[in-house]
Amino acid sequence: MLPTGTHKGEMLALLHAVCDGIRGHALDADLESKLNREFGVGTQSYASLTRLMKAGVEEGWAAYIEIDGTDYRRGRIAEPSPETAGMSIESGLLRDVKGQYHCHTNGEINMIIPLEAGAQFCGHGAGWRVFAPLSEHFPTVTKRALILYFLPGGEIEYRPPPADRD
Repeated sequence: MLPTGTHKGEMLALLHAVCDGIRGHALDADLESKLNREFGVGTQSYASLTRLMKAGVEEGWAAYIEIDGTDYRRGRIAEPSPETAGMSIESGLLRDVKGQYHCHTNGEINMIIPLEAGAQFCGHGAGWRVFAPLSEHFPTVTKRALILYFLPGGEIEYRPPPADRD
């Protein structure tokens, strides 16, 4: 069973609305633009998701597993289900981290919440970033940020990086 807390129900209700906005869309630049327009910086949804993610860290239901000390933490918020459009929803709290290399077998959608001025996830600041199916990378954060990860089918494949990506 996943951790719960005072604000998790409110977070799940908002995440289900986001997932409804994602449902049926290809994971591509058009979806990234849609998410930034409808749920991005400057929207009430982005402000609420930011507030609730911070509450989730405090309450222990977001970014609750230390991967590499307090500067690299992750935690699952929701399992894949019809309400999440078949995606798992993960959370991360990272500071100046080059994370574990992986492949997005079915793609990945990220919401980036900088906690320090200039914080970025894979070169992107506040807002949404969509990775296509079969894309691969080191999840790299400069400065400190909270991240929401939406994984279709809950699938991600950790693997050794190709020789040219060490």
